[in-house]
Amino acid sequence: MPGKCAYLCGFHRGKVEWHHPISTRFDVGFILCEAHHSLLMGRKKRYIGEIGINKTLAEMRAEIKDLEAQVVIKAGLQLSDIDKH
Repeated sequence: MPGKCAYLCGFHRGKVEWHHPISTRFDVGFILCEAHHSLLMGRKKRYIGEIGINKTLAEMRAEIKDLEAQVVIKAGLQLSDIDKH
């Protein structure tokens, strides 16, 4: 799948994936690199390429969740529709 990580990361570890926060709505989502998708899904340790980033994993995860919320609201859906990670 061509495209760039919607989180605007400085590197792409592995492939990019279509993240759809509502499992019944594949058309609502955004592209995340494998590193940021795994972070959203609960990854606990930094990758080597993330060592120099001045944000905690929790801060980055929260920013990705904010992006997720923006996409859902823009599609006219409710935040309560988002699947739990």
